[in-house]
Amino acid sequence: EVKGWVDSGVPDFSISRATIKWGIPVPQDPSQVIYVWFDALLGYISALVKDGEEPTLEEALKRGWPCDVHIIGKDILRFHAVYWPAMLLSAGMPLPSKIYSHGFLTKDGLKMGKSLGNVLEPTDLVRQ
Repeated sequence: EVKGWVDSGVPDFSISRATIKWGIPVPQDPSQVIYVWFDALLGYISALVKDGEEPTLEEALKRGWPCDVHIIGKDILRFHAVYWPAMLLSAGMPLPSKIYSHGFLTKDGLKMGKSLGNVLEPTDLVRQ
């Protein structure tokens, strides 16, 4: 599926939006905000910075980037398997070794989701 998207040509896309009232303002144009997927993907790197630590790229990268396996759900595959690697490559950053896309995880026959309150905490599972 991803190969098909890339083979068919990945068009340029804007990383800002004009019609949204919330978001991170674009410094040079306050009528624009950063597109949520561009901002969200950067969270994988910024989440590696410890609280109270200087939030620099160098500090984040010391904490575990690149990851060995990037695990994502099938509904967000395009963003994580096409746009995210493109962002990393354009920044001169290493890619994850593998991207693993899975079907929806379910619990009691329902798709797992934070809003449903039925998710498992991965760090708890690792500790077990």
